[in-house]
Amino acid sequence: MQGYWITFTDGTQGYCEGGSDYDAKQIAEKFSGKKVGGGEYKDFTMKPLPYPANPVIWQFEHPISGKCPAFCYKPKECAGKSCCPQRHACTE
Repeated sequence: MQGYWITFTDGTQGYCEGGSDYDAKQIAEKFSGKKVGGGEYKDFTMKPLPYPANPVIWQFEHPISGKCPAFCYKPKECAGKSCCPQRHACTE
């Protein structure tokens, strides 16, 4: 599963996982009841995120290990990157 930082047309944002960006968009719209992207937010609709972040719209729950904790504390800064850009983990 890939995680995405998603912006809705009303400007709210959240984290959602999916098998692809298309899946994540469909899941986010279904669970939130909102429309993804468009309007003034069309350039920042969906960006991959290296770690889960709050608020979580939907996240895969592994049957043995459960859900990955929301490690990312700055999702707006990290969105679009394939790994965390911080020199030290945000949790330290």
